[in-house]
Amino acid sequence: MPRILKQYKVALEKSDSKESVAGTYPDNLGMRTKLGGNPDWIQNDETPICPSCNKKMSFIAQIDSVEHQSGLNPNSVNALSPDQEYMFGDVGMIYVFYCFDCGETLSLLQGY
Repeated sequence: MPRILKQYKVALEKSDSKESVAGTYPDNLGMRTKLGGNPDWIQNDETPICPSCNKKMSFIAQIDSVEHQSGLNPNSVNALSPDQEYMFGDVGMIYVFYCFDCGETLSLLQGY
C-alpha cells in the first residue's frame, strides 16, 4: 500500500518569467516548486521525448524537497525526524512533463 503523505496547501502567484522562483542556490533549497516556465535543472537538461509521437514534451511543474532543513525554509523539518516526508533523495526535485498532442505524462527526479 502506498504511503499517504501529509497535505500542503499550494498558493499560486503569477510570476515574471525572468524572475527566479525563490532566490539563488543554496538559499533556495526546498523553495523552488513552481508551475510553468523552464525547469530549474539540478543536473543536465533531461527534457523527455514523448513515447507516442517522439516530440519533446512540455514542462509543466517542478516539485522541490519542500521540507529541506534550513533556517530560510518556512516548511523546514528536522532531517533526523521521521516527520520529514517531502525529501526526494538529496534535496532532489521532481519534474513533470506533458505532451499536449498525445496526452502522455512523464516525471523524473534529479538530485545533488
